[in-house]
Amino acid sequence: MYQWTEKFEPQQDWVTLIIILIFALCVHLLKINPHQFKLLVSFWRSNTYFKIYEKEKYVNPLNMFNLTLTMISLITITLLSYFFYEKILISLLGGISYIIFFLFISALIFIRYFLLKFIFRLANKSEIYLRTIFRSISFYAIISIYSLLFFSIYYYRFPNNNNFLIIIILMILCSVFLSHLTIYLRIIMTNPNRLVYLILYLCTFKISPWLLLYKSIY
Repeated sequence: MYQWTEKFEPQQDWVTLIIILIFALCVHLLKINPHQFKLLVSFWRSNTYFKIYEKEKYVNPLNMFNLTLTMISLITITLLSYFFYEKILISLLGGISYIIFFLFISALIFIRYFLLKFIFRLANKSEIYLRTIFRSISFYAIISIYSLLFFSIYYYRFPNNNNFLIIIILMILCSVFLSHLTIYLRIIMTNPNRLVYLILYLCTFKISPWLLLYKSIY
């Protein structure tokens, strides 16, 4: 007699566990501050969200709500970058392992973060720095949550459709670009004299590291 046997698929298991973990973190945020989380995921109401929560009590990056948002973003970005590397970039990068690839990008991000913090401290603009970081954390979290939704559709419904994955990555990049553009425009509008410093920051800490990465790959 034939009997049903369970088939263990480790790759699918760890991805599912990560998705469940992010869902649990979202539930945790909903319990901490239901109104803030509901308003956060309603990205079309972002102006209302920042008007209410862009205050000293909430903008601290070490705030539990913000720390959880950062965890969600980091886990989601790591997951998506892994699949993007395995499905698309591995043919371009050749023998470079994903760990080296990920550590290189992470190092660029952390160095840029601490340099930006150092520059704002020297300029005595700590308040602007905290608000900028708060907006970045919030935007990254919104993008991560919705990206995970599309990724789940890809992973469980179209696992072999690399074009769908590319579309998701392009949507993420466009969303990140537009969200950061709103942050920079806001800085310029509050003080047009900061335009020169903003351009220097963009060239030095936003553009040149990725050009360096591109050059190292090709």
